[in-house]
Amino acid sequence: MPHELLAPAGSFDAALAAFQYGADAVYLGLPRFSARAEAENLSVEELRTLLAYARSFAPAKKIYVTFNTLVTEDELPQAIEFLDTLDDLAPDGVIVQDLGIARIIREYFPRLALHASTQMAVHNLDGARALAQAGFRRVVLARELTITEMAEITQSCGIETEVFIHGALCYSVSGLCLFSSLTSGRSGNRGRCAYCCREAFKCGGVSDTVSTENYPFSMRDLCLAPVLGKVAATGVSSLKIEGRMKSPLYVAIVTDYYRRKLDGRLSPENERALAQDLQTVFSRPWTSLYAEGLEVPSEKIIDSHFIGHRGTLIGHVQKLFRERDGTRWLRLTTERPLEKHDGIQVEQTGGGKPFGFAVIRMRPAGGRDSVIALPAGTEVEIALPDDDVPPLPPGASVFCAASQAVRRRYPIAAVREADLCVGRPADIEVALSPAGITARACAYGSDSRRVFAETRFESPLSLSRQPEKTQAAVRKCFERTGHTLWRLGSLTLEDPHGCYAPPSKLNEVRRTLLDSLTRVWDESRTQRRAAVQVFSALAMPRPAQSGTDHRNNQQPSPVNWTLKLRVDTPLPSSACLEGISDIVLNIGHHHPGQIEVAADTLRAFDAGRNVLLALPLLTRAHEAAALRATVRELIGKGWDQWECADLAGMQLLADFGVCPISSDWSLYALNRFAARELAATGFRRIVLSPEIAHNEAVALAEAIRADSYVPEISAPRLELTVYRHTPLFISETAPCLKGDGGTHTCDRSDRADILSFTDRRRRCMICHRIDNRWITSLSSAICVTDHSILERFTGLRIDLSWSPTGIEPAQVIPEVRFQFS
Repeated sequence: MPHELLAPAGSFDAALAAFQYGADAVYLGLPRFSARAEAENLSVEELRTLLAYARSFAPAKKIYVTFNTLVTEDELPQAIEFLDTLDDLAPDGVIVQDLGIARIIREYFPRLALHASTQMAVHNLDGARALAQAGFRRVVLARELTITEMAEITQSCGIETEVFIHGALCYSVSGLCLFSSLTSGRSGNRGRCAYCCREAFKCGGVSDTVSTENYPFSMRDLCLAPVLGKVAATGVSSLKIEGRMKSPLYVAIVTDYYRRKLDGRLSPENERALAQDLQTVFSRPWTSLYAEGLEVPSEKIIDSHFIGHRGTLIGHVQKLFRERDGTRWLRLTTERPLEKHDGIQVEQTGGGKPFGFAVIRMRPAGGRDSVIALPAGTEVEIALPDDDVPPLPPGASVFCAASQAVRRRYPIAAVREADLCVGRPADIEVALSPAGITARACAYGSDSRRVFAETRFESPLSLSRQPEKTQAAVRKCFERTGHTLWRLGSLTLEDPHGCYAPPSKLNEVRRTLLDSLTRVWDESRTQRRAAVQVFSALAMPRPAQSGTDHRNNQQPSPVNWTLKLRVDTPLPSSACLEGISDIVLNIGHHHPGQIEVAADTLRAFDAGRNVLLALPLLTRAHEAAALRATVRELIGKGWDQWECADLAGMQLLADFGVCPISSDWSLYALNRFAARELAATGFRRIVLSPEIAHNEAVALAEAIRADSYVPEISAPRLELTVYRHTPLFISETAPCLKGDGGTHTCDRSDRADILSFTDRRRRCMICHRIDNRWITSLSSAICVTDHSILERFTGLRIDLSWSPTGIEPAQVIPEVRFQFS
């Protein structure tokens, strides 16, 4: 089966470019609920036109719409309206991150095919199996996977898989980055990433004045072209190109590159030339990430010296000189043809963003007259801008960062809506009789619902002199739907008497019928949308008597304190645990014997205290078998209370007949539907996400409290974490740090306890290893101390599972508890 080539479409023109240069499908966003909120995105009418354009191809091309952000409680009405609009348009799939949105789609918009966003961080077979059980048709796999892992998941998960083959990379695991949200208030999980991983940092703390800045988290761009055949051989359904923030020109050329490579139409020489053309439009240095294995040095993945678009290398600075008129010139031998208005970038000695400028004047070396174009291999002199030229030493790399020739090679044809069948299909029945014309219309919505309209035109009709032409005349009339919501589907004509219907009468009947059908259709949609909103409104808070629990007229429940630890951290003493109701022990990927010793020690402190075991947040294929064996052994010894942090953990426990009772923050319940989805699988408590705002947390708590009045809904308890070294980045890759002595790479074998660095806002960060992953957090724990917020929750948590070595529970727990005593 041919592989689907899936291209980005951040705008209508980018979508046209993708289709015209070989994409089988595009993915795009509308103005709301898109993980690329700052892309141009498409309007509803543009999407309607684009769907018609995609379906005009043979075979039809596909369009997937992104709904890949987390949704807060107060956004649910708009989200439901958005889904109703999508259901009306009927794209080929909806890419989703939020479990609550997935639940709404399953229950109320089942015609929409569910695709799991890469933001759901699926790294193993169990995660994909969980999505299959939840009704998803496709999963976008995590970018960090090896080719072997792609194959294992694809061949056994039971749903389609999609993998990224080209484009920008995040330093953190997708969906688990909290840096932007917690340091700038711009959540990547809600489409507002501030790209903090592209910022400059200085090694060491605030007082360190020796270290220079570099970019330890700035990833190269993914390019799997060298291993594309191996990726395709895994059986994945879709090969995806990142780039909804990129231009239509970029989309055209990157799509053309991979289309021709997949089709076997590129010789090595042509591929090299086309790759260089692509680099002129946008490119950082490329990496294959972990496609061929996890043991990759950081410097092969991170470009810590330079940032941003580089271009394709065309030569090196030979000299800079100034003429008598003051013009400064740069001389190099270009490996690529150049012409006026091309873009040039030169790497600077100190790193950072390259120095860029446009070619305004250019001449052969030693010449006096400017020229428009010069061929490859020419020693060329290019006039520099008049101002702000940094030092450009001999030997500095020079890049072509924009090419007029490339622009000309990739024209994008416009599309006229008048040439497309944009409307919804309406089946029309027309009956002619001597008494007049009767017309009926039928349209189908989701769930196979049908909408009818009928109109009559009572005016005598004469007999036709050419009855054999009546069918064609009626069809011609009803195909003229103009700018209405409709296009002609099937047409049935009843004309037993052979009547003649004047075109003017038929046109009047068509206009009246389609207007009536539109009114009925809109009423039907309004009623259905209201039905979904009614279901949502079940959680409207009921008034409760002050100071009491409305359900049973009892005093509010006492606060339940939970402590979360790692197996490999020092265990607190019994005295420190006074007031702690539950202890959650993160087992990581440790040996079951080590886990049991720690768990039994905690349980022995107080027989009445619950001890839960928590599964690790990330498990890769090389860790999966050992983890499964560990869980089997622990469950066999009676450990049956568990906390999960991802879908894979839920599926793993389900395989042993165990329902987890606690969900950690990374399952992201920001709205009542997500909470209901987790509760339906057995969760009795939900740990709130670190990035949920206080007002959003309170709104969710009120909604879940009201849910508890509905017998059909199991309402879980919310836990608010009041102390945690919140992970801003979680990564397989060590940061790449540059010191005065050169580049120091903390690779996977480096056992340094803690790396520290400072950003330009003088905020101190630490990076340390937990469970073989690199965790970046602020040097100080994040604490919640606002009692007006805390009093809304009956579950509070101290989470030490992300804390670096040296943080002693015996010091933290009493201090935190004292603040709330």
